[in-house]
Amino acid sequence: MTNPEFYSQVALKFGGYTSNAQRTKIFRTVDPEALFGETVTALGGGTAHLLDVGCADGLNVLAVAPAYRQVTAIDMAAEMLDAARANQLRAGPGPTEVSFQQRDAEHTGLPDAAFDVISSRRGPLFADEFWRLLKPGGSLVYLGIGERDVQDIKEVFGRGQQYGQWGTSILETEQLRLEKQGFLTVRAEDIWFDEYFHSRADLCRFLEVVPIFEEFDAERDAGSLDRFISRAQTERGIHFARHWVLLTVRKPDRAAHAMP
Repeated sequence: MTNPEFYSQVALKFGGYTSNAQRTKIFRTVDPEALFGETVTALGGGTAHLLDVGCADGLNVLAVAPAYRQVTAIDMAAEMLDAARANQLRAGPGPTEVSFQQRDAEHTGLPDAAFDVISSRRGPLFADEFWRLLKPGGSLVYLGIGERDVQDIKEVFGRGQQYGQWGTSILETEQLRLEKQGFLTVRAEDIWFDEYFHSRADLCRFLEVVPIFEEFDAERDAGSLDRFISRAQTERGIHFARHWVLLTVRKPDRAAHAMP
């Protein structure tokens, strides 16, 4: 999460990071969020310590927490952390110690080599800091937004997250950056899927929560929104073409790192 003020406003308005907008998802290959959760869960066990970066309202990290002995979850938005702690109380005590902390992901101040796994679900990706924080042999799992995600609505609005970067592969760029840091790629995948919003109101509610347009205003943007809907309306609903990326990388263990 790179703009804590935006996410704080979302948390204050919606009580967390969930819009409850009604929509239908159709996956062409896999559900990226389910795959992300399964990957993070599979890396747990034993005495494993997980660092979740950009935890938002905590619902996702609380779902994978039982696979770990200890979880540290960080975010910059204090209001999101309040929502996360409230969700933690509602979930009740579990087998895992989960600590929600307000920290800058680029400069966490956490100890070197303290974590077995780092997860970032549509959050920030700081290769050098994550390298420092991971134990040798530790893994980083990153779920991010692809360069062609909801390109159609951004073109209609003439702005938006990663606007105009259609020709640059975010997957390849981030993979190369991590490999230059020294990470070994385990999995790198572009994931495409479709969302169909059931109504204009559902789409507006969704756009207020996500950072596609951080300054989205339903009244001010009504004209652009109506133009997009006129193009995207289908029998299933208002179509969004989604593009996400999944990267799993590993920090070499000491023996492997010492090899020429």
